[in-house]
Amino acid sequence: MKIAILSGFFSLFWTSSVFSQAPFLLEKHMEGKILWQNALILEDPTGTIPSEAIVSGKRDSEFSKLLTPNLGFSSSQFWVRLPVKNDSDEVLNWMLEYNFPLIDQIQIYGKNIPKDTVTLSGDNLPFEERNENYRNVVFPLSEQPLSQNVYYIRIRSESTIPLSLEAWSTKELIDKMNKEQIIFGLFYGIMIVMGVYNLSVFIFTSAKSYLLYVLFILSITLFHLTNNGFAFQYLWPDSVWWANYSLPFFICSSCFTGVLFATYFLNLHKQAPLFAKVLLSWFGILVLIGLVTFFLPYRIGMLTSIGFAVPSAVIMITSGIVALIKKARTARFYLIAWTFFLLGVLLYSLKSLGWLPDNHVTRWTIQFGTALEVILLSLGLADRINFLTKSLRDNVRELSTAKIKIEESEKRFREIFQGSEEVIIMMSETGVILNANRALSKHMGYRMDDVRGKKLTDLLYQTKGKKEGFNELLVKDKLAELVKTGAPISFQTEFSQKYVKEPKDMYCRIQFVELEDSREIIATLSPQFEDTLTKLVDSERIEFTINNYLRNAELVSQKITSQLSKYMNSISQTEVRTSVREIIINAIEHGNLNIGFEEKSNALTNGNYLEFLQKRQEDARYNRKKIRIEYVLNDEYVAFRISDEGKGFDHKKVLEKSLEELNEAHEQHGRGIHMTKSVFDRVEYNDIGNQVSLIKYLKNN
Repeated sequence: MKIAILSGFFSLFWTSSVFSQAPFLLEKHMEGKILWQNALILEDPTGTIPSEAIVSGKRDSEFSKLLTPNLGFSSSQFWVRLPVKNDSDEVLNWMLEYNFPLIDQIQIYGKNIPKDTVTLSGDNLPFEERNENYRNVVFPLSEQPLSQNVYYIRIRSESTIPLSLEAWSTKELIDKMNKEQIIFGLFYGIMIVMGVYNLSVFIFTSAKSYLLYVLFILSITLFHLTNNGFAFQYLWPDSVWWANYSLPFFICSSCFTGVLFATYFLNLHKQAPLFAKVLLSWFGILVLIGLVTFFLPYRIGMLTSIGFAVPSAVIMITSGIVALIKKARTARFYLIAWTFFLLGVLLYSLKSLGWLPDNHVTRWTIQFGTALEVILLSLGLADRINFLTKSLRDNVRELSTAKIKIEESEKRFREIFQGSEEVIIMMSETGVILNANRALSKHMGYRMDDVRGKKLTDLLYQTKGKKEGFNELLVKDKLAELVKTGAPISFQTEFSQKYVKEPKDMYCRIQFVELEDSREIIATLSPQFEDTLTKLVDSERIEFTINNYLRNAELVSQKITSQLSKYMNSISQTEVRTSVREIIINAIEHGNLNIGFEEKSNALTNGNYLEFLQKRQEDARYNRKKIRIEYVLNDEYVAFRISDEGKGFDHKKVLEKSLEELNEAHEQHGRGIHMTKSVFDRVEYNDIGNQVSLIKYLKNN
């Protein structure tokens, strides 16, 4: 009995310890907060634990704390339990980044994951299926105010598995991406410059050591591109198999090109012929291992390539020492350069094997070592042509400065381009859309994927009747005029909307942008020009005649109530605008278009009201009918008169009933009228009910 009680006590204690796991406290601004200490881990050696058992919390008692964030090479499937908490009183949108590009599969589970978030990612899937166009896997998440949530993350990989989970706020993650672009841009810029420089020297001198050095730079650059995730992002995003198996091969190719280069650079054929034969034999072994890795399971191939990389480092260091003993002049450059490089490789290899922690130091050592190595070896080669040394340094410095300026210019352009309230569309010289900013979605409902590859004329509203084809003809004429004159062209036309079956009037300006070897067309679209005289108006009288598009109700109601801010507060102004808009909409729908309550209700229920409305607008019985709006404003009152060409309705019957009675009877006009009556001082209909006059006295306000 006592044993059972003690067993139950310890079981309860263990379960409580899991559920008392301290959640990670989310903040509005986060810069790569490390999460592994807030997480618990469960190893599934067979990979058979169903996700339902994990997500339901039934296996929570089996999770345990991590002593190190690096799980090393393992064939097991790992589950991570990560509780998070939002103590603020606002929604926090944040990014969960897995900061290791070589993960095979990572999947996140949770109750409140946004619907558009891709939950399964990794380099076993095509790159285009990721949430973000970024080398690392990122999950966009959102937490409600004063809430706590638990995420379960399933990780499986043939490579080493570091638990490099980091929390970012969106802005800080974008800043990190920009900084990484600068750092990696400088690094790969150095590699490219060194490669091109030494290739040029080889072309002019035919010295074999320069060609071998170029091959080594190419191999090590491809290794870094693959290891950092850029090769999968930019070079072969759809080739999943090659994205995985290329890394062990590039490790081997970096080793055997390095060994062959060392043999000729140190002139070991003359300095130490016996040692040169050892190096050449090792070169042949490395080539064979590099080819064999394609036929091995990835984990074995990776361990094999790393296993041969370590003795290769020892052999190449030894070759430098041998050359130094033989008093070879280039041995000093060689030893210093390879010491930096091989130290970085060694630290990175130990990190990959799980013997060193995964942190910012171990992640960047191989880049730092490689950059120093290629620069120093290039200086060693350039020792034969010393007069080029200063020119080389100046070129590298100018490349770095130019890279930074380009990144800054691109960043400023993106901020201006995406932040504009106007729609900005970039087109080729033939008029094919290349890019567009976010304002396109705001004003017209289209996303970039909807319009890429189309022409501007494909976005125009297709009119019918006498004006059919007019919009397309107008735009084509303007584009032809732009090509002929080269001067900016402005015009107004109607564009289509993705979700609304009515035209959108837009002011359009097109002009050429000259590039280095080509030119593009930039089109800016804005819904209306700002009326700079609005604030100077004391009184006005306007008459409108509009067709039966519902968008006109919004446009006109905004226009004829814009001056009321001088006489009333924003709430009263909104009430007037809303009432006027509802009366205009009633005049269009129930007046000119003769849409009954039952017809509208059925269309709304069936989800095809917009199509039904469009058919009525195109119907020959109604499409010529107009709405007339008269508006008067002075310092005493504002008055509106709205007339339609419909049959009218029994307004007296509606005005006699209360709002409750109208709701019970489902009357189609009453609610709008009662709302208007509560806002205006006078509401008067003509006898047949197709004209209403609205008056509101301003001095009372």
